[in-house]
Amino acid sequence: MKSQLTSCTHVGETRSELTVEFGASGSKLKYTATVPAGTKVGKREGYADQWIVDDLSFIEDKSSLMYHDADHYGIRIPESEIVNIRAA
Repeated sequence: MKSQLTSCTHVGETRSELTVEFGASGSKLKYTATVPAGTKVGKREGYADQWIVDDLSFIEDKSSLMYHDADHYGIRIPESEIVNIRAA
């Protein structure tokens, strides 16, 4: 995620491959992404139970709006889908 205002309190990995929808809050433009198993995620300081994908390498087109929004707004992953949780 692009924001420099928050840091990770915890890190982990996705348990399995999962398909999620994401986009800017309040926007009608949403994306569907398949996040691979083992993708690195981080729990952001100041956000209640919000795990955000840290490794966006699975998005092939780095110049796409999808990549931009994933980088700036984040892709949230449910905590139940996170394994190997440890303090950052």
